[in-house]
Amino acid sequence: MTEPGTPPIILWDTLKLSATPLLGRSGILVTAHVQVRKQGHTGSDEYRINFEINRHHGLVSHDTEVLVTAAGDDGPRWRYSGRRDLVVAVKDRFLTTQLYSHMACQLGWVPDTSVSLNHAPLEP
Repeated sequence: MTEPGTPPIILWDTLKLSATPLLGRSGILVTAHVQVRKQGHTGSDEYRINFEINRHHGLVSHDTEVLVTAAGDDGPRWRYSGRRDLVVAVKDRFLTTQLYSHMACQLGWVPDTSVSLNHAPLEP
C-alpha cells in the first residue's frame, strides 16, 4: 500500500485491457494488467485488476492482486491487494477507450456510431 494521499505513478504504457460483455447482467467484466511505481522508487509492481461495471450502478465489484516473489516459493504468485485507487484509475481510463465503446454498443448502452446515417443507401 502507499501512504495516504500519495497518488500512484501508473505506467499507462504497460496497461493491457480485455473486456467481456455480461449480457444477462447488463454489465462489462474488465481485466487489466498494469505496472505501478511508488513515489521515489525506481522499480515497479505488477497488478492484475478485475472489475465489473454496470450501466445503472457503475462499479459493481472489483478485485486487485499484486505479483509477489517470496523466498522459497516455486515462482511468483498473485496476492490480494486492497488498492481501490488503482481500480478507480484504471476504470476511468477504460471508459475513454474504443474497447469500452465497442462493449457499450454491444450491450445497447450507446447507439452504434460505426454506421453513419449519411452513408445509408436511399430508397427511391
